[in-house]
Amino acid sequence: MSARGSRAGRWLSVGLLTVASAAALFPVFWTISTSVKNRVDTFANPPKFVRFAPTAKNYRKLFDSPDFWRIYGDTISITLASTALCVLAGTMAAYALARHRRFPGRRPLEATLVLVRAMPGMVLMIPIYQIVTRLDLYDNRWAMILIYATINLPFAIWLMSGFIEQIPVEVEESARTDGASPVRVFWNIILPLAAPGIAATSIFVALLAWNEFLVPVLLAGQHSKTLPVYISGFISNRTLDWGPMAAASALAIVPIAVFTALIQRRLVGGLSSGAVKE
Repeated sequence: MSARGSRAGRWLSVGLLTVASAAALFPVFWTISTSVKNRVDTFANPPKFVRFAPTAKNYRKLFDSPDFWRIYGDTISITLASTALCVLAGTMAAYALARHRRFPGRRPLEATLVLVRAMPGMVLMIPIYQIVTRLDLYDNRWAMILIYATINLPFAIWLMSGFIEQIPVEVEESARTDGASPVRVFWNIILPLAAPGIAATSIFVALLAWNEFLVPVLLAGQHSKTLPVYISGFISNRTLDWGPMAAASALAIVPIAVFTALIQRRLVGGLSSGAVKE
């Protein structure tokens, strides 16, 4: 290929990536801009993208509400706790699947893990709702954490299996030769080497937990309500309060964005290593 053709291909790639990035980021821009608009500018036709007088009243409405900060904190704590529990259990289960490849029913078990996560949520929620109500765990934060972790566990196992399979078995054999117990091998050898995969899995599991709507809308009351349910409360049969809803949505982006930024380096490495198969 000539230098001119190579340059044209490079510019075409940059152009396509720019268009794709703009399309992906436009909803975020629209949400943030709506959060600082007054009601008149929100419903202006044609839409006002830039030329409007910004206002902070939508954020003040949220900040003046004690329920918002309580629900915001509860959502963060439920997400972090369920993600930690799910990733820890998923890593241990994935280690067992990756290292003990030959046992009866392995293939059906792996297929079941994927099918359970792909199953419509309402199919799972009917038995979960009956169990929770009979155990008197309705509107309980710990019940929410366990349910979140359980629902996302098949996805974590499936994702972590690919990362652990990339770790050479010889590393474990060398540690066992030196007298390390299986528990020590897992904690001191496998977990550090699987850190990029754990980071990547944590992000995906945290996103699923942070954005979960069906579970809290059915099982959460005033004591364990999460942010997605709170945001949906701005929709009623009479009106839709766009300003505060956009402000709450914009603030909902912050924790996940900060979490992703903190582990970005490990996340990229984890996605790259997990995608390569020998």
